[in-house]
Amino acid sequence: MTWRTNDLSQIIEQIPIGVAVTLPSGAIEYVNPHLSAMLRSPPAQLEGVDLGDLRISGSSSQNERMRRLLLAREPWREEAQFVTGSGDKLLVLESAYPLRDKEGRVTHFIHFLQDSSLVEISEPSMSAMFYDKLTGLPNRNLFQNRLSLAMGTARRTRHGFAVLSADIDHFKLVNDSLGRDAGDELLRQVAVRMRACLRETDMVARLGGDEFAAILDRVLDSEIAAKIADKLLANCCGSYELRGNTLHLTMSLGLSLYPRDGQEADILLKRADLAMYRAKATGRNRSELRDPGRVRRYGFA
Repeated sequence: MTWRTNDLSQIIEQIPIGVAVTLPSGAIEYVNPHLSAMLRSPPAQLEGVDLGDLRISGSSSQNERMRRLLLAREPWREEAQFVTGSGDKLLVLESAYPLRDKEGRVTHFIHFLQDSSLVEISEPSMSAMFYDKLTGLPNRNLFQNRLSLAMGTARRTRHGFAVLSADIDHFKLVNDSLGRDAGDELLRQVAVRMRACLRETDMVARLGGDEFAAILDRVLDSEIAAKIADKLLANCCGSYELRGNTLHLTMSLGLSLYPRDGQEADILLKRADLAMYRAKATGRNRSELRDPGRVRRYGFA
């Protein structure tokens, strides 16, 4: 049996996953019947609409970040909330990939939308699976997922990245002296500062307690990784106002680089953690590379 293009078209028409093809601007050119049913709108009504305008949870900056990644030939995967034609909210896991012509130019994006109700997960529990309730940052589950995606992208594009592990110095003293509510407020404020001083293509997550982690996109040079860590320290360390009290906070950071420091996600995070513990052991309020003596650019084998 010979595989034909129209065979693929028939599969896309029949699979129980929403499929949309958009222009890089976001304008919808095609939706399959399943996505039309999910969004409760006929295809003719969806064609030409900006898919980003249907996302409730997607800010304009998030939509622009997705567009830039796809134009750079990198995939996108995110939990998103859409509004249907009937006004209802629909929680989905959206994956998007660039489509290229024969010359390699990105001409369209293809989006796959999986309705969370298919696995019988409610909106609050779905959100809890991927996001930290206290800070709103991605949690350990989503961080590990993104780390795996980052490794796959790096292998294809031959652009490395850095993994950063961050810990608040003497955080237990905050809880003990000011109470857990103050400790929670401090975590929220630290999360805001970390997110504000990283690039849109980076990802910061709260893994638990006062433990944060970040994926620093397209960082292959140890010196660049160290400069980003210094920027984080400059922005996140300092004075915080907590319930009428002024607290001076410091943090300890550790860094590992892909591919030089590991080819597996858990190893990269473990080595960033070890570097962070070394920063604590050598005085806190500082950052450490997994191997501080190696500062040249490390390429792929």
